Amino acid sequence: MTSKQVMLIAAAMLVASATVILVGCAEFRRARPAEPLNAPYDERQVWAVAPLMNESGTRHANGVRLAEQLARQLETAAPLSVVAVNRVLDAMDALGLSMVSSPAEAEKLRQTLGVDALVAGTVTAYDPYDPPKLGLSVELYAGPLPQAGVTLDMRELSRASTDEMSRPELPGSQIGGGPVTVISGYFDAADPRVREQLRTYGTQRGTEAHGTREWRQYRISMDLYSEFVSYQVSWQLLEAEARRLNLSADEQDESAS
Repeated sequence: MTSKQVMLIAAAMLVASATVILVGCAEFRRARPAEPLNAPYDERQVWAVAPLMNESGTRHANGVRLAEQLARQLETAAPLSVVAVNRVLDAMDALGLSMVSSPAEAEKLRQTLGVDALVAGTVTAYDPYDPPKLGLSVELYAGPLPQAGVTLDMRELSRASTDEMSRPELPGSQIGGGPVTVISGYFDAADPRVREQLRTYGTQRGTEAHGTREWRQYRISMDLYSEFVSYQVSWQLLEAEARRLNLSADEQDESAS
């Protein structure tokens, strides 16, 4: 084997190791861009997304903007409803939180908002220059499924004042519990697999092959690239939630038998 062949093999191994994305102990499976987002619930659930902490090493990463991207993607997944990020910020102000940096803070914020689940997390990598790179790690904090006859009025929540949102703990929840799901992903547009998925995503989102909004804009614009990454992470988060609920149902069946 020549030295050139050895170098090529080493480079291939390095690329492979750099693009492995984990969900807990399972390999991250990127979504096919044509797949719609679906929530694994029979009844309507209400989620909220907290601003992401910036641990990317650059001040350019905007955790609020990325939270809005995630919220918009999750809102398309029926039967989910997602609280506006500005209402989450109001609740954080009421609690004296500048960021959600611990499970206890995440659970307290979830209870204050009165939502079924809260998404929180961090920006782990951020490079807006072509080819862009974005790494996200998100956690899902979920409470017990709502009791029969108990619903949350989204219009009332949107109109609620800060004082109304700062209410006592909801029954049946545990402060400080860890997340039920953790998703970590690193997306490098230099990776051929990511680039091909980005091409498909941009094309299917209505861009024209040779127009001003051609799919390459999703690579040049970090805002559009973040939209693509938010779709991928949202898809995986919902897939993980479906597996969690199925596992919980199986455990209940076993205990009943």
